[in-house]
Amino acid sequence: MKPTDKDYYKILGIAEHADADAIKKAYRTLAVEFHPDRNPDNPQAEEKFKELTEAYGVLMDPKKRAEYDMFRKAFGGRQAGTGAGGPRFDYSQQEIFENMFRQAFGREAFNDLNMKFQNYGYRSGTGFFDTILFGGVGAMGKLGHLLSRVPGPIGKIGLGLRVLQGVGAGLLAIKSIRDASQNAQPGSPRQKPQGDSILNGVRSVFGHDPQGELNLHYHITIPPQEALKGVRKQFSYNVNGAMENLMVSIPPNTSSGQKLRLKEKGITRANRRGDLILTVNVGAV
Repeated sequence: MKPTDKDYYKILGIAEHADADAIKKAYRTLAVEFHPDRNPDNPQAEEKFKELTEAYGVLMDPKKRAEYDMFRKAFGGRQAGTGAGGPRFDYSQQEIFENMFRQAFGREAFNDLNMKFQNYGYRSGTGFFDTILFGGVGAMGKLGHLLSRVPGPIGKIGLGLRVLQGVGAGLLAIKSIRDASQNAQPGSPRQKPQGDSILNGVRSVFGHDPQGELNLHYHITIPPQEALKGVRKQFSYNVNGAMENLMVSIPPNTSSGQKLRLKEKGITRANRRGDLILTVNVGAV
């Protein structure tokens, strides 16, 4: 593997003595600027986004930053030879990404950018990051495997990424759990089948209301047996800059394509709040 010849400070547009706050600010600003959805006519935007993330992953890691600075001092930022004795910095981009998401600064960036991207209407969430940074490898994805190894609640979330590819979900900032089943339409009597978690059976896809109203639209996928018997699901989504975690009752004999409307669970604006509309898809999860 050849040593890097990249100038990570120049990539982020920061000084060599920049502190962690300056690095974070630069990365978050540029990540929005070079998000592929913001640059649909620029085929290089995705590579630029990855390069920015690589620079962030190195400079926010004290050990890697020290190694990188030593390498630059010895070789002037140029590629070094492969001979023994000199300082080396030859991490692959994938190694940098993997290490980044094992550490708090990487998970913090993941959560913050999810919020920003969702506010702009760009793709976000685990599905986006896994596709852009890791190529969407496997059913769970590389990012899901990495987060699943983290102790505590973040690790539990990681395990859930096998089925949760929640675009726009701020996974690290769960705000509250509210039982919204009484608001679900159609207005059938409240069912109480076996409880279940979003981490064990819901795939969600975020979308803005096509009419520009205050409603939010999500699609969830449940297996046929749950559609037949009915089920209660925890459903997490990002709205008004915060995380909502609702308990939703899906009635028995739900057909694929059926919509559930949760009153006043959408976007809030000027003392008005829209609805959350869930379209239920029945199939393999």
